[in-house]
Formats: sequence, C-alpha cells, structure tokens
Amino acid sequence: KSFNLSEMETVQLNRNELIWRPDNDCRWALYTNTGRDLPPRLKEEDLKKKTEQKKEKSQVTPFYISKEKKETKGALIYTTKGFGIIQSTKPDSNSLSVRVGGVIEDFSRDDVSNELQVSVSFVSKGTRREEVTLFPIQATAKEIVEKIEESEGKDTGAACQVYWKGKELARTSENLEKLGFFPMCKLLVTISLGKSYSLARFGRKSYGWGYSSSSTDGVTFSSSKDIRLAGFGVYLSDSDTISGRLKFCEGPDCNANELDANEVTLSKEMEDEPGSQIYRYMFRRPILCKAEVKYTCVVQLRSGTTAYGNDGQTTVTGEKDVVITFSHAQNSGNGTSVSSGQVPTLYYHA
Repeated sequence: KSFNLSEMETVQLNRNELIWRPDNDCRWALYTNTGRDLPPRLKEEDLKKKTEQKKEKSQVTPFYISKEKKETKGALIYTTKGFGIIQSTKPDSNSLSVRVGGVIEDFSRDDVSNELQVSVSFVSKGTRREEVTLFPIQATAKEIVEKIEESEGKDTGAACQVYWKGKELARTSENLEKLGFFPMCKLLVTISLGKSYSLARFGRKSYGWGYSSSSTDGVTFSSSKDIRLAGFGVYLSDSDTISGRLKFCEGPDCNANELDANEVTLSKEMEDEPGSQIYRYMFRRPILCKAEVKYTCVVQLRSGTTAYGNDGQTTVTGEKDVVITFSHAQNSGNGTSVSSGQVPTLYYHA
C-alpha cells in the first residue's frame, strides 16, 4: 500500500516498516514492507526511456472526440499485440487481463491504451503539412470525418475529403479496430477552398474621398449562399502614403465583433492592377460567411484622400451564382454607403 504525507500524519507506522520505491509512473512513494510484491525497481536506462515516451506523448496533438474511456470487463482496449477485449482488471499488480486473438494474457497498464497515435497528412493547393494526433479507439469513421471537417472548415468552410488505404473513408459506424487502424497508420486529408473570384460593386471611379484622424467607412453585405471571403478591396491615394486600420466584422455594425483586423500603411505601388487604385486586402485565412448573415467591411484611414466608387449597386450577382446584397453599415460615419465610397470589391471562394 502507498501513503501520501497526509495519511502518514494520521496513521502510526513503524519507520522500519516503510520503504521508498518508485511506482509504475516513476513517482516515489512510501510502501509498507509487508512482503507483497512491490513495483520493480527500474534501471536508469529504463527510466530515461519512459521519460522520453511520456515526452513524445505530451507533444502529440490531441484529437478530441467525446468518448468514455472504459477499462471494464468486455471493453475494447489496444495492447502491444493489437486490439483485445478486457477480461478482468488487477489493481494490485496494476495490470489488465486481455483476450487478444483468442489468447488471454496479462498486460501492464503501460502496455495498453484507449487511444491510437495516427499520422495525418493535410494537402491543400500544393502545400502539405504533417500532424500526429490521438484517436480514441472507440471513435467511428463517421466521427473522425466529421471532426476533421469541423476542425479544418469551422473558420473557412473548406471542403475536406479523408482517405484511408487509398480510398475515401466512408461515414460508417465502424470503430478503429474494424477499420484496421494501428499505431502511426496514415490518413490523407485533402482540403479545397474552391476557385477564387472577385466581385465589384461600383459602376465608376472618382477621386477626392477625404479622411480625418478618426474616419470610419464601412459597408454591410450578405450572400445568397455560403462563401469563404478571402478579403476586400480598398481604394488608394494616387500620390500620398496613407495609414490606418482595416477590419472585417460579424454583423451590420462597424464596431461589431472583429473576425479579422490589421494595421496598414498603403501606397500607390500596392495597387492590385495598374490604374485600378485598389489595394487587395487579404485576411490571414479565408472566413466562412454563412448565407443570409450580415457582415461588414470596415476601412479606418487617417488623414489624406483616396479614390472612391460611384454608382454602387444594391445587389450584385457574382460567379457560381453567388448573389451579394449590400446595405448601410451602422457607424459608417465618413460617408461610405451602398451607392458610393470605399470597399470597391470582395474576393471570395465558392
């Protein structure tokens, strides 16, 4: 039996009957020397090995699926010899009796797990990133696919496809054992944002839009279908450098929750196309804009003048039958509206 310090204060024991030994987690504990089997004394090289194993496990990216970790009779478990079914638990020896392939064997808790490390390759637009993550062994194929889609697409709405053994992983109720997963097996995830498009809202361009030290120009829009907004256009000065803040907000207000924001210093050399006087402001990553939900593009430039748009349209139809409806943005105090002002273009994926 092991004791912590508080227990030692209340239980009177002969010091000669106590012995310090490392337990199975390499933590020092006091044991009564009653002749029962104590955890084996680990050699120095074994201690180093266990320390490195714990360090590697702590660096693994957790993959959270709400699954109860059962270590009861009849529960599925993964052992050093593969998947098995727990027959009984043995708290005294910190071990489990498990049936693996028709044979019942005892395994230390260090040799069994409720999770598997899986290598996942994410491929998007010619780029590739590798991650090692943890899957609960009770997780189903359907849960894995949905969790990856949620993780990769929650902010961008990206479409994901998950491949296992060269085939797309079907959304079934099969768990990791039925799927044939094993430690460090590999999944391939392809991510697609769709083609990039540009949508213009003005009919013509003029010059002479002025700014004070605290100007705010904004326009609100909604889309007929889900899109991933990559950024928006900002009119530039034809001669001077101008600084300020650009942001993208959720809702119809220039002061609403910011989904993206950045301080900028703009010059004519930064225009998207020669003669356009438009700077292509791109977000750190595309943002999912849900259908019929309002969002606001905000330009807060300080002092100076820029070009501006005229003959703005309330409704503009873009590529992939995306219909954008523009409306007045609350707290757009510098004059930008549906008909004129800043934010000439939207850049989106569909």
